Amino acid sequence: MNKSRIFLMGIIALAFVLVSCYSEDPTIAEVRVVTVNDSPVGGAEVRLFGRGTEGDAEAGNIRFDKTSFTGSNGIASFDFTPDFKSGQSGFAILDVEITAAFPDSTVFIEGIIRLQPEETTRRTFRIE
Repeated sequence: MNKSRIFLMGIIALAFVLVSCYSEDPTIAEVRVVTVNDSPVGGAEVRLFGRGTEGDAEAGNIRFDKTSFTGSNGIASFDFTPDFKSGQSGFAILDVEITAAFPDSTVFIEGIIRLQPEETTRRTFRIE
């Protein structure tokens, strides 16, 4: 009887150790904005947003809406780690809106980005 209790306690302790050791990796989106010559575009406004889908309590409503500006390297970075729930099979497909102002014009680009959970997803947009 005593050995079975010790064995059971050992299994429970091992389960706690294994569960507590799990750490999720960051879920990051990086949007790179470049010219047709692959020169980075700094200062472009990048908006990522997505709506809830069918069967979701937030269906049709804006679920994510984040805005950032590209740095001198042409990259805007977004951290979605707090929004990710462990065990999800996918994360999100988000709409992308980019506005870049130049001395003689303003350019607007639209697209999408598919974010993978616990990964850095990178997507490049070219201004034509």
